[in-house]
Amino acid sequence: MKNLITRRLSIGLTLIWGIFLSACESNDIEKPVDCSTSTLTIAVTSKQDVSSCTASDGMISTEGSGGTAPYQFKLNSGSFVSSGVFINLGPGTYTITIKDTDGCEKEISESIQAANSTLAATSSIAEDNQCLSDNGSFTITASGGTTPYMFQLGSGSFGSASSFTAVKFGSYTVKVMDATGCTITVNVNVPRGDTGTSYSSQVQNIIQTSCTISGCHNGDNGSSINWLNFSNVQTNASNIKLRTQAKSMPPLGQPALTQNQIDLIGCWVDDGAKSN
Repeated sequence: MKNLITRRLSIGLTLIWGIFLSACESNDIEKPVDCSTSTLTIAVTSKQDVSSCTASDGMISTEGSGGTAPYQFKLNSGSFVSSGVFINLGPGTYTITIKDTDGCEKEISESIQAANSTLAATSSIAEDNQCLSDNGSFTITASGGTTPYMFQLGSGSFGSASSFTAVKFGSYTVKVMDATGCTITVNVNVPRGDTGTSYSSQVQNIIQTSCTISGCHNGDNGSSINWLNFSNVQTNASNIKLRTQAKSMPPLGQPALTQNQIDLIGCWVDDGAKSN
């Protein structure tokens, strides 16, 4: 009986150790596709302007080439779909994004005009270049039509303010309305800037405290995933970001990272995983 208990205990410990090692090893070596070298392109093949400034009968048709088919398409910040044809559009400027099976993306912009309306709008944009807070901004400048103009950000209310501050990088929709009720939509993409997140002063301690522990990324599982070596961290940066954001890293038994720690790792990786 004593031998049976000892054997079962040994099997249990072996299984637990295997799970622990798996948490440290999985997905560390697989490399993401380098989309900077992708041949993916998107083109507008046809469009239809709207019949009046209040109508929504516009259409944009796009198609993709290059990259790795099949493709998916999305209009502005909507969901990806299999078709590159978008209908029931009102007047405004639209951004269509194509994504291939490698996850690479390209985008193109196209404007839908309104018959007999001179209402137009442009945007000036400042990037969001902070990690733990948002400092992007943009201003919409309207012209033509009949003044005064009103502006609506997303699903909010119309107001006279045409400048928007402290916004996160990403896509936004602003509707401009003139005094006659004619509207035009402006799609704004606030770019992500370099946040200047430092590996040596902001990220290194997080990784070495939580991940370079006995039996994990301290060299016990092979020199290639020893994260005391910066070049290994740099090589695996994309996977480190993916796993910390999925909260599968650090491994079981280690304290969970705070959201700020997860964000700092993500910012450092998105900045290019620099030696800084």
